[in-house]
Amino acid sequence: MNRIKWSNIPIPQGHVIPLVISVVLHVWRPLELWQAAWQRQITGWSLLLIGILLALWAATAFKQMDFEKPTTIVTTGPYAFSRNPMYVAWTLIYLSLILLVNTWWLVMLLPVSLLITHFYDIQSEEHQLEQKFGEEYRQYSKRVRRYL
Repeated sequence: MNRIKWSNIPIPQGHVIPLVISVVLHVWRPLELWQAAWQRQITGWSLLLIGILLALWAATAFKQMDFEKPTTIVTTGPYAFSRNPMYVAWTLIYLSLILLVNTWWLVMLLPVSLLITHFYDIQSEEHQLEQKFGEEYRQYSKRVRRYL
């Protein structure tokens, strides 16, 4: 069984900063989404579980290689379907928190989170991978979607 190298589960600032700001704003001025608690809870916990499992699966695919200094392009596990399964996992976790915290603040800052993650984190990482792996990464990019 592959062991997870916990440092291979990045915590993207593009998701965390809007999340923290939203929770602070929610404490200061709550803006509830809706009252249907059981539907929110079931959906929220389900999305949270799926997001966590996807992040663990992606980390397992890296085996013991360092996420920050890859020596090869990982194309197995969720990386066979998405070039960025960790960011997809974090987005699922963010969506789950929208439902579990039940606040419009998270909804309003979601586009900010996605834009920061896309333009700051992902494009930078993809550029670095293309510089390091060249044609091999370009071919992988043609075969596998960026997100889903």
